[in-house]
Amino acid sequence: MGIHKSIEKRLNWTLHVSFDKATGFYRYKRFEKFIYIRRHRHFLREKDLLWTCENLFFHHYRPSNDDIVLDLGAGYGEEAVYLSTYSPKVNYIGVEAQPVVYECLANTYRYLGDNFSAIPYVISDRDLVKFVSQYSYASVGEIPQGYIEVPTLQWDVFLQRYNIDRIDLFKMNIEGAEKEILQQITDFGIIKRFIISCHDFRANNNEGEWYRTKATVLSILEENGYRIKTFSYGVNWADDWIYAER
Repeated sequence: MGIHKSIEKRLNWTLHVSFDKATGFYRYKRFEKFIYIRRHRHFLREKDLLWTCENLFFHHYRPSNDDIVLDLGAGYGEEAVYLSTYSPKVNYIGVEAQPVVYECLANTYRYLGDNFSAIPYVISDRDLVKFVSQYSYASVGEIPQGYIEVPTLQWDVFLQRYNIDRIDLFKMNIEGAEKEILQQITDFGIIKRFIISCHDFRANNNEGEWYRTKATVLSILEENGYRIKTFSYGVNWADDWIYAER
């Protein structure tokens, strides 16, 4: 619970965060590279970034060399900055649909190299998706009152547009939409590994049964021949992550 609280509060930002007049965003440094954020309190402490990267995101597999990483729900790009220090040549595709967070992500990636790409789409079969503005970017997903139209791409069109013919690690943290993405995939053969955040903990917090995704995600992955590894840290949001490999 301590890790979760520290991530949510993102303490001590005043010592590390500065306002960038050129972009109008706040920013701070990790591993000598800038991470751009919408709000100063979205600052992420280094020990929390290290914990999530080393114990969750890249615990079972840390991409290297010319690996292709697809990151749906890339946020501000903290984990890409972490990975760039170990694997600067990795091909990292970060997809972030929330417009203002996407703009921060693009600013973060511009310091990492041309092999780090920020992309502003919802991957969906639907023609129209609308978000709302929220202080917490984890809360901007589609609701009936949405008024910010976000561009969409179907999965196969997305792969074709960005010339993706293999994915060495597919990271996904998209606030309950993970099962919808898996249901769109027509060829799992190009995807070697997944690291997916399920959101049952949000359903358990009475935020809605739509967030209860773990059973469906596990079923789809197992049906497509993936070996599953789970996490057991005694922290509900962390233990809802799933690693899978073929």
